[in-house]
This record gives sequence, structure tokens and C-alpha cells, in this order.
Amino acid sequence: MAVDPHKWLFAPLEAGCALVRNREQLRNAFAYHPPYYHFGTEAINYFDLGPQNSRGFRALKVWLAIQQAGREGYVRMIADNVRLAGHLYERISRFPELEAFTHSLSITTFRFVPGDLDACDKGTDGYLDQLNCELLTRLQNSGEAYLSNAIIHGKFALRACIVNFRTTLADVESLLPLVVRVGKDLDSVLRPAVASLSCKAQE
Repeated sequence: MAVDPHKWLFAPLEAGCALVRNREQLRNAFAYHPPYYHFGTEAINYFDLGPQNSRGFRALKVWLAIQQAGREGYVRMIADNVRLAGHLYERISRFPELEAFTHSLSITTFRFVPGDLDACDKGTDGYLDQLNCELLTRLQNSGEAYLSNAIIHGKFALRACIVNFRTTLADVESLLPLVVRVGKDLDSVLRPAVASLSCKAQE
């Protein structure tokens, strides 16, 4: 089983971990002992258990975090992330310009949809993908919020993934008004430009 402690164990990059039932399977796959290797057998030699020989002590930061937070601390922090993502998903319905897609664990997906956009227009879906893609870029460059993206049923969506124990309810509450404000500003510029290009193409 492969896990990424730099995600929900809140460890700094980079931190990856493979958990195995039988350590000897790793040793059989990776152990190599040329004549100039002589490290003794008094300790676990991790170069026998993976593809790397010399490396930094990456596991130390994960071990220290587990010692500091403990199981109860991680349960609380992860539960807070999940709760905040759920709250974000529920809040989307309060904004007519936002369309909710999915919510699972700490991830919520949605998109910005201008209220006066003609849903029957054949170019609407393409425009919404373009609009939300540009909206994502502007949000990331603004420094006010950082979202990523997902493709949900063929539609470009904004993806909020909450995996920071410092994220607060105030952060979540401020995100959606920001998305709507930036989305409206962008739509007022982008839609006329797209319409103009479409008219020229038809000519």
C-alpha cells in the first residue's frame, strides 16, 4: 500500500511511503551487495529495501509529526478538513452563479456559471470550460486562494482540496464570494471577446 505523508499526515515535501506485509519481499527485489559493501548487520540497512542507496533521512519529519500530533491529533485535524470541505459544498447553493459537482472526503468540486448565460446555446459548455479555466489561473495568480481543477462528466471544474490543518472556517467562507467576484469580472471581458471572434469566424 502506497501513501503520501505529505498530504494527510501534513509532512513537508517530499515524503512517500510504501507499506508491505513481508519485508523480505523488498529485500529479494532490491538487495545488492558488491564486494565494497560492508555495513554490518546490527541495524536495518534501508538500501536493501528500495532502489536508493545514499539518501536523506526523510522519515524523520514524518516520525516527529506523528510523535507530536499522535493519533488523536490526526483524527481531529483530518476530521476538520473533511468538515470544512462539506461546509464549502453546502455553501455553494447560496450563490446562484455557482454550480456544485461533487463532494468526497476533503474535496469539493464546482464551477462558475454566469446567471444570464443561455444554457441552450451550443457553445455554452465550451465557453464555461474556457471561463473556468481562466478563472482558475486568475485565482492562483492572485495569491488570495489556490484551487486546482478536475474534469467532472466532461466539464472543467474548480477543485478545492483541503489538506492543511491551518485552514479555518473563515478561509472557506471567503472563498466562494471571491470566486464569484473574479468570475463576474472575467466574464464581462471574456464573453464579448469570444462573441466577437465567433462573429468574425462566421463572416
